[in-house]
Amino acid sequence: MKLNSFKQYDLVIFDCDGVLIDSNLFKCEAFGKSVSEYPDNIVESFVDHCKKTFGVSRYVKFREFFNEFAIESFDETKYQLFLNRYANLCKGLYHEADLTPSVERALSLLNHSGYKLFVASGSDEEELIEVFEKRNLINYFINIYGSPKKKTECVSVILEDNPGLKAVLIGDALSDLEVSKEHNLDFIYMSKYTVQSKEQDKICRNEAKIVIDTLEDLF
Repeated sequence: MKLNSFKQYDLVIFDCDGVLIDSNLFKCEAFGKSVSEYPDNIVESFVDHCKKTFGVSRYVKFREFFNEFAIESFDETKYQLFLNRYANLCKGLYHEADLTPSVERALSLLNHSGYKLFVASGSDEEELIEVFEKRNLINYFINIYGSPKKKTECVSVILEDNPGLKAVLIGDALSDLEVSKEHNLDFIYMSKYTVQSKEQDKICRNEAKIVIDTLEDLF
């Protein structure tokens, strides 16, 4: 794929984890560490679930933890504890994780070619803005959106604010493909850093408009 393939689009929507930042594995581990007082089998099942549902926000996943994994009633105090632990772990990992190959080159080239760039992520919006500021990426984007809004809501806001413009979404998970379908967008699947199952990977490869390994494939 080459950059001229983008000529049919006006704006590009990026997922963050596994597309812009190599943070997927770190974040899956962080989910497990956030509930580490539970038995290993429960923690491992939860982490595996988080991999299969990557892109779904922490606010949803930690609610699911009670009924589907711990098999106990929802506890608001524990829920907030899990969220706080996870947030603290994410603050550290985002500074340690590498950017994916050629991120700044790709963003700079797209930006200077006139494309409107956005982020729609399952990660916390305030955390993302802070990280993008510290890593000098913030100025490439018109806006950065994340949880507690669902990713589909983030995309809705972008499209509503840019009526009549054709968009493409670049993601690394089945949840990204599903959001693309919901909004009738073309989907570019970036595969190198995905943590989803082989079956989910196959679906993304089969249904994406284009499959790339990393953003380097744009050049």
